[in-house]
Amino acid sequence: MSALYTLSLLVIGVIGTNIIKQFIPKIPEAFILIVVGVLLSFTRIFNHFELEPEFFMLAVIAPLMFLDGQQQSFKKIRQRFSIILLLSVVLAVASAAAVGVLANWLESSWSLPLAIALAAIVVPTDAVAVKSLTSDTQMPEGVNEALELESLFNDATGLVMLDLALSVLQKGAFSLTTGLMHFLFVAIGGVIIGILSGFILVWLRSSIAFRMAQPETTIIPISLLTPFAVYFMAETWHTSGILAVVATGIVHNWESSKLKLTSTNVQLTQTTVWQTFSNILNSIVFLILGISLPTVFHEIARIGLTVTIQLIGLASLIYLTMFIVRFIWARYEDNKSSEHFFGPRHAPQHNFYSRVFAISGVHGTVTLAMAFSLPTHIGHQPFPYREQLIIVATAVILISMIISAIALPLMLPAQVTSYTPDELNQTRNDMVDFATLQMRRIISDHDQREIVTAQLQSQKGWHQITDRETIKNNYQSLLTDTQNFISDYLHSDQVTTHYQVEVINAYQKIITRFDANHQRLSLGRMRLLKRITHRLAKSLKHTTWHLGHRQFTKKQKQLARQKWLTQHADKQQQWADMKSGLLALNDEVINAVDHYLDDVLANNIANNHTENQHIDFVRRDLDRYFTLIRRDYSKNTPVIASTVYIEAFQAEYNFIQEQVKQGKIPATMASLLYTEINQAQTLQLQQAEQLEGLGDQ
Repeated sequence: MSALYTLSLLVIGVIGTNIIKQFIPKIPEAFILIVVGVLLSFTRIFNHFELEPEFFMLAVIAPLMFLDGQQQSFKKIRQRFSIILLLSVVLAVASAAAVGVLANWLESSWSLPLAIALAAIVVPTDAVAVKSLTSDTQMPEGVNEALELESLFNDATGLVMLDLALSVLQKGAFSLTTGLMHFLFVAIGGVIIGILSGFILVWLRSSIAFRMAQPETTIIPISLLTPFAVYFMAETWHTSGILAVVATGIVHNWESSKLKLTSTNVQLTQTTVWQTFSNILNSIVFLILGISLPTVFHEIARIGLTVTIQLIGLASLIYLTMFIVRFIWARYEDNKSSEHFFGPRHAPQHNFYSRVFAISGVHGTVTLAMAFSLPTHIGHQPFPYREQLIIVATAVILISMIISAIALPLMLPAQVTSYTPDELNQTRNDMVDFATLQMRRIISDHDQREIVTAQLQSQKGWHQITDRETIKNNYQSLLTDTQNFISDYLHSDQVTTHYQVEVINAYQKIITRFDANHQRLSLGRMRLLKRITHRLAKSLKHTTWHLGHRQFTKKQKQLARQKWLTQHADKQQQWADMKSGLLALNDEVINAVDHYLDDVLANNIANNHTENQHIDFVRRDLDRYFTLIRRDYSKNTPVIASTVYIEAFQAEYNFIQEQVKQGKIPATMASLLYTEINQAQTLQLQQAEQLEGLGDQ
C-alpha cells in the first residue's frame, strides 16, 4: 500500500502543478514542480525522503531514455556518430577532468578519486529541463539538437566514470588500461544488448501485429515493459542499462519508419500512451528533486553555515568551470557536424550559439540520483565527505537551473507562433458552424438534425467562452426575436387557413409561457427554486380542489373522474381534437423555427460573425420546450448512420482546405485542425460502433 500511496501523491502533485501553472504562466514549470515537491516532502510518506538511485534509474530514467532513443533515427546516429562521441564522451570526460582537478585543488582534504567522483556526478545534462525552462523562447534548432544528442549518452558516461572513481577509492589503485577496458565493456556491451533486445522485440511485436485481431492489447503492454526489461537485463550483465534502452529505442524508431501506414491504430494509440506516460515521468523527475531538497537542507543544517557557504562557493566555481569548458569546446571544435549545430566558425552567430550551448548545460535529477547512490561505506570505512558531495551536487543543479532560467529568456527571442489562441478558436468556430449548416440543410428529420448539431457544436468547447455577458445578451435578443417570429408565424395565412382559431390561441398561450429568465443562461439556483415553488403551488391547488369535493382516496378520485368523462364525452372529444391540432401545429412550428435559426446562422457566416454560440443555446432550449409540448419524455434516441458523421467531418475538412487555399489561415493551424477533425471522427465512429453493438444485444 505504501507504494500505491507514494505513486498517488506523485500523480496528485503533477495534477496540482498543471492547475497552478495556468495562473502563473511566466514561471517555468520545472520550478513549480520543485516547489510542489518540497510541499509534498512534509507528508508522512515523503518525510525524510532519500532518493533510491537504482529504483529511480529503472522506474523513471529508463523509460524516458527509451523514448528519447525512439525519437532518433539510425540515419541521424550514423551521420552524427563522431559528434555524438565528442559530445557525450570527450566533452563529458574533459568537463569531469577540469572539475575534478578544481575540486581537488580547492578542497585539499579531498582525494583526487573523490573529486573525480563528484565531477562524474555533475557531468550529466538534462535536455528536458532546458526545454521546460525555455518553453516560451525560440531555441536555435542546431543547439537544441546538440543538447538532445549530448544528454542521450552522457548519463552513461557519468555513471561509468563514477563507477571507476568508486573502484579506485575502494582498491586504492588505478590502471588506465583496466579503466579503459571497463569503459568499453560497459558501453559497447550495453549497446549490443540494447540492439539485440530491440530487434527481438521488434520481431515479436511485428508477428503479433500481423496475426492478432486486436494487437494493441498485447503490443502496447510489451512496449511499456520494454525499457524496464532491457535496463534490468543490461545491468544484470554489468553493462550500461542507459545505453541499452537508448539503443533499443533507436531500433524501435527504425521499426516505425518501416511500418509506415501499417498497423496505424497500434501506432497512434502507442504514441498517445507514451506521450502521456513521458509527460508524467518528466514531471515526476522535478517533483522528486523538490522532495529530496529538505533532506539536503537537513544535512546543510547539520554541517553548519560556514561549511555550507564554502560548498556553495565550490559549486559555483564548478558550474563556471563547466560553462567555460562547454563554451571553448563549442567555439573551437573543428568537426564538420559542429557547424550544423553552431554555424560556420567565422559566422557572427557562432559565438552566440556557443554561449547558448554552454548556458544550456542544465543538470537535473540524474545528478542528484548519482549523488545519493554514493555508498555510506567503502572499503569497510565510512564514505568520506558523502554529505558534502550531495550538497555540492544539489547546489550545482539549482545554480544551473536558475542561471539558465534567467539568462536564456533574455538571450533568446520569444516564441512566435503563426497564429494566436483566439485566432485558432475563431477558425474552429467558423469550421464547426459551416459544417453544422451544411448538415442541417441535408438532414430532413428534426431529431436527427438536433443530435448531429449537438455533436458538431461540442467541438467548440464551451469552457473556452470568455465574454459570457455578451453571449447572454445575444441569447436573450435572439430568443425574443424568435418568439416574435413564432407569434407572426402563428398568425400567418399558412397557419390560419389550416388550423382553428381555438388551436392557434391555445398554442399561443403555451408558447408565451416560455420565459427567457428560466433558461440556460439564467442563475441555476433561482431557476430550480422557481421550479420547486411552481410544483408546490400546483400540488396545493389540486389537493385543495379534491378536499373541497370530498375526494380523499385514490379510488374516490378515479370514480369521480370516470363519472365526469361519461357525462362530458363531447368535451373529451373536443380536447382530443384540440390535442391533435396542437401537436400538428407544434411540428410545423418546430420546422419553421429550425429554418429561421438556420437562416440566422447562414447570415452570420456570410457576414463573418464568428461568435454564434447563442444561436445553438436558443436552438437547444426551444427544442427542449417543444419536446415538453409534445410530452415526448421517454422517446428513443434516433440512430445516426456513420456515413452522416463522415459527411459532416468531410465538410469541416473542406472548409479548412478552402481557408488554406485562400491564404486565410497558416498551414500550422490547418495541420492542428486537421488532427482535431481526424480525432473527433475516430472517436465518433467508435462511439457509433459501440451503440450499434448495444443495439444488437
